[in-house]
Amino acid sequence: MEHKNKKIVIIGSRGVPASYGGFETSVEETGKRFVKHGFEVDIHCRSNHYSEKLNSYKGANLVYVWSPSNKYFNTIISTLVSIIKLDKKRTDIIILYGLGNAIFLPLINMFSVPVITVVDGADWRRSKWGVISSFYLKLNSFIAIKFSKSVVVDSKIIQKKYEDKLKFLCDYIPYGYSNEKNYDKQILKKYSLHNKEYIIFVGRFEKEKGIEFLINNFNQIESDTYLVIIGGNKANRKYEDYIKSLGNQRVKYLGFIYDKDYINILRYSLFYVSTSFVEGTSPSLLTAMGVNGFALVSDIEENLETLNGTCSTFKTGDGNDFIKKLLYYIDNKKNVDIERIKTKSVVEKYYNWDSIANDYLSHIYRLID
Repeated sequence: MEHKNKKIVIIGSRGVPASYGGFETSVEETGKRFVKHGFEVDIHCRSNHYSEKLNSYKGANLVYVWSPSNKYFNTIISTLVSIIKLDKKRTDIIILYGLGNAIFLPLINMFSVPVITVVDGADWRRSKWGVISSFYLKLNSFIAIKFSKSVVVDSKIIQKKYEDKLKFLCDYIPYGYSNEKNYDKQILKKYSLHNKEYIIFVGRFEKEKGIEFLINNFNQIESDTYLVIIGGNKANRKYEDYIKSLGNQRVKYLGFIYDKDYINILRYSLFYVSTSFVEGTSPSLLTAMGVNGFALVSDIEENLETLNGTCSTFKTGDGNDFIKKLLYYIDNKKNVDIERIKTKSVVEKYYNWDSIANDYLSHIYRLID
């Protein structure tokens, strides 16, 4: 089924090429597939996030919108600018990313354009938001329900919470995994790393990520294995510097790394580790499952759902259990390799971007036909 004269406009994310988080990767992966199905696709990108301004990317048109650097207003102001710039007569459907952007849904509804709102249902639990911001996000969940044609969540756990607490059944569409097939071990030399001689953490330096817990417990083990940390916190340099002060000589901080370098460092690590206290569906965990095949993560329910019976977990916040599991898998690499085979079959079955894009398309066809 093709819709050559139909336009999908995607707003609310930072934009593409993806170089930040899960929403951006979802926009990129689904957007290029919408194009292949005959849609015209406009993706709105925040100007201050891209030094190079492209006219198009993987078949989608790129529209750059102004946004401030302030982390509290960056998202909502850029989204408001996107709404102002919309060509209402030429827009057939809008995909709006981010629970915080739902505040604008009543305004968008005035244009009689159907909206699919993609939300992270756990967002108000994150420690970076204060009381007022958390209340704002909770309020937006009600607005999303009332004014969206479809509310999409990437977790069945979040879907159930919406159903139980708000009496509303969201549409579940999972996040996808990286299906990279070409790897280059030579990239490791650039970072003075060696194949399977390090474990890897990927994420922003935020308290709910448990990065202090990770480093402090890793420092206690005796091993030749390194801990490689990819990420940082551009909005809170003081906290970033504090995290960097915690590591010993076996902890390597690489900062933010993207694209091929990131994928190859992940691929040739012994395994991925995450010690989060709060998560939605973790894009970095799914990427690790697809690229590396093994992960040791905290046993919060969202992680258990994502793992789908693969890899391994430890008791959240339990340093003794974490150290025990960490040492076991460092010392038993054959067991890790066996587990990778199981993980591959799960990600190919449940987290395939082609299937995910088709799920979105089924909603789009329903809403515009």
